[in-house]
Amino acid sequence: MNIGAFNYKVEKIIGFLDLEKHPVIRRSYDFRFAYISFLSAALRMGARNKEQVNDVLSTYKQRLLIKDSDFYDLQNIGFNGGEELFGTILRMLDYSSNPLKSRKFKESSYSKLLLGEMLLIELNSSNEFNSNPIFRLYANYFELPITVEDEIKSVLIKIVSNEDVKGLLKLKRMELFKYFHDSAKAYWVQEKTNSTNVTVVATMSSGKSTLLNALLGKKVFPSENKACTSKYLKFTNKPKIRRETGIAAGKHSDTRWNLTYEDITRWNNDSDIERIEMEGKMNSFSMLKKFNISFIDTPGTNNSRNRQHETVTQEILEQKNSDVILYVLNATNLASDDDKTLLRQVVKKLGNQRIIFLLNKTDQLDLDADDSITDSLTIAREYVMEHGIVSPIIIPISSYAAGLFRCILDNRPLTKREKRDALTLLELFRIPQYDMNRYIDRNLIKSLPQSAINVRLHRNIQIDNESISSREIYEAMKKTGIHILERLLLQSTKYTR
Repeated sequence: MNIGAFNYKVEKIIGFLDLEKHPVIRRSYDFRFAYISFLSAALRMGARNKEQVNDVLSTYKQRLLIKDSDFYDLQNIGFNGGEELFGTILRMLDYSSNPLKSRKFKESSYSKLLLGEMLLIELNSSNEFNSNPIFRLYANYFELPITVEDEIKSVLIKIVSNEDVKGLLKLKRMELFKYFHDSAKAYWVQEKTNSTNVTVVATMSSGKSTLLNALLGKKVFPSENKACTSKYLKFTNKPKIRRETGIAAGKHSDTRWNLTYEDITRWNNDSDIERIEMEGKMNSFSMLKKFNISFIDTPGTNNSRNRQHETVTQEILEQKNSDVILYVLNATNLASDDDKTLLRQVVKKLGNQRIIFLLNKTDQLDLDADDSITDSLTIAREYVMEHGIVSPIIIPISSYAAGLFRCILDNRPLTKREKRDALTLLELFRIPQYDMNRYIDRNLIKSLPQSAINVRLHRNIQIDNESISSREIYEAMKKTGIHILERLLLQSTKYTR
């Protein structure tokens, strides 16, 4: 995936930068502020847009413990070109009138480290460095010859390419660059670890994105009561990553060092973005949190307003690079014409590839009326088998409830409506008939890996005006079907490791 002015690998490696161990943290406040000030100048004159620059600088500001007032002044510098910006930075730091302060920075190894950090952020997809006037202004001011700059560029390219640089890093002038090397090494270790790809397919509004968010234990994939996923979205769990990062590619490219749900939603609604890839960590209550596992969301294929959604899904299926397909069935609208069309296409394109069927929204069935989870599973099994699936695995699940319970246990904020829904669903899952585990084949359950989650400390959690034990919430979560699904996926990760 080419994102033009940026290097895909570099953006991913940056996600492993442990800024809390940044070498400059050991220095004085004035030293740290000088570091972020020059970095700010390079970023503002570089290839990144304003949102990207603010995202990167906010990350450094937090880790380098920069005062709010100083950071505000730094962000609000007016300038007309690189020279004016660089000159303003020098005056702000009092370097122009106090040569002793600037000499301390110049004579330290950190002046070279900072040049390397500026260059790394501007390394593009062709392994070349984007032109930036601050580089030359900075190198000239601190008397760093072109030979030093060339050496730094060479080391950075080798680090990003996973080449051996141990000998170079033993040199005193390059020893601080071990900071970059350690981050790249952590990235490459995880990159070489076998990864499991899980693709989720369904018709519109069956609950694909809600299911994915429940598995992750947080809101990542856009999920609303309308066609929301409009392109290729992929989230990869990276147990060693330091921050949630994201890359958007297409006619319009973008990146984030600290990815938010608002960023993802905005990218998803941008017609010039074709692909979104995210990396981060799964919820602490997930059995899959220690594994390299990727989840791919596909657009609902029955969106009459945008037939491109169907095309994107078909392209993903034709690539056949998924280890597991999760096919989501809507318990409240089984065997619709749209679903029949999609299921035929999935069976035709994927053949014998492993498919796990999920009967979602089972919590919406009224078991006091004529609804029955057992009958719904029977109908779903017959429906799937009619399309050529022999001995299908079908798991009843309530993705929405599972996601709410996980967010509560992980202390994530809920809206007022979500709190009301959570209390209602907790009451619902006290009823034995809504325990999804009752409807799953005992032999299948026995064949699966055991739960790897051991909750030792329980506490009372306030939801609106009610105080509820975390133990009860955890037990309710297990009844939603999410744990059986995770054990199935855990089994798949073992197959692919």
